[in-house]
Amino acid sequence: MRTSVTIRRPEGPVRGRIALPPGKSVANRALILAALAGDIHCVKNFGNADDTRILHRLLGERPEEMHCGDGGTTFRFLLAWACVQDGEERIITGNARLLKRPHAPLVKALRDLGADIEKVENGFRVRGNNLKGGTITLHSPESSQFISALLMVAPCFREGLQLHWTGTRLSGPYVRMTLKMLARFGAEAREKNGSIHVTPGPLKPVETPIPADWSAASFWFELAALAPDAQLLLAGLEPDGLQGDEIVAKLFEDLVRSTPAKGGVDLEATSNGEKSSYKADLSNTPDLFQPLAFALAARGRAAEFTGLHNLALKETDRLRAVAEALKTLGCLAEYSGSTFTLRGPVTNLSPPPFDPQGDHRMAMALAPLALVCEQVTILDPVVVAKSYPGFWEDLKKAGFSVEFSGKD
Repeated sequence: MRTSVTIRRPEGPVRGRIALPPGKSVANRALILAALAGDIHCVKNFGNADDTRILHRLLGERPEEMHCGDGGTTFRFLLAWACVQDGEERIITGNARLLKRPHAPLVKALRDLGADIEKVENGFRVRGNNLKGGTITLHSPESSQFISALLMVAPCFREGLQLHWTGTRLSGPYVRMTLKMLARFGAEAREKNGSIHVTPGPLKPVETPIPADWSAASFWFELAALAPDAQLLLAGLEPDGLQGDEIVAKLFEDLVRSTPAKGGVDLEATSNGEKSSYKADLSNTPDLFQPLAFALAARGRAAEFTGLHNLALKETDRLRAVAEALKTLGCLAEYSGSTFTLRGPVTNLSPPPFDPQGDHRMAMALAPLALVCEQVTILDPVVVAKSYPGFWEDLKKAGFSVEFSGKD
């Protein structure tokens, strides 16, 4: 029997002080750079999300076989890291779904820069060496993680790196995050006219506390949008410009009022959301698609999202998964290419159990629908451990009934 969790709305107003997890994207970059600088212990408060926990353990133990679970950033960042471990040989592997996700452009780029990478049955065999570096072009890569992985190891190249990023530039803020983290660890990296140049030189360990996660905050924005009486404090959340998903506050601004407060950000629902069709280009921040889509549908809004080029390549095909869930809820939804359109409201108030299909963000985006449905049941609730292990407990703190059943 599969495990499941059933969520029911609070009996009273939605209230809570939510301590968000540390930002997984920031933590994973910090850990790779700290390892290259020779001291992973300088990264503080990196949390216990599966992806980050696994990365921290692998960098600390440095085993010959590095199993990355389902972590795309873990896998791709370690693949590049292993290439510059001169004289050391490793297998970089992961779960079946992860190995099916696209990695070929990163592998080719590393090989073009002199890396010794061999495709094997369970992943890639990497023989680390002293790479010369040079110039590389990535045209419309499916993931900005390819760019970030190359940039982080570039200071180790004898001649540094000149990287030309052409065509469609997805998730640009994540690359800018990488550049800021490189600078923190003493690297010289600059971007100009679509090209990024990283100068060779040693990285320096520096104490790096990890800030609260704006991606995790998006599910609380969704929840606030569906609870007219919500008053929530997202503790530790700061608009410091490091995380691109900070734009969630603007994307939700006609549904949720967010106000900087002492110790975090206050959220409360607004009544300004019943406007004309909502439109947003999410090419820079595709992880915000799911909470936005479900919030707007539940509020009865029509919406069109563009820039969703790579969502079919995530933990699951997120375009298909969201469309199926919305149709189950009685909404209209369709997608073509990188565009997704929907129209609410939710009319099926007793939906069957939802299968998040192994996707942590899908599970968390479905949970707030308990505010408009009689209840919401989600299969395999453990998937949230990938990025936000305490999510279900935090829902309880906000007043929700959260009941688990079944066993693996």
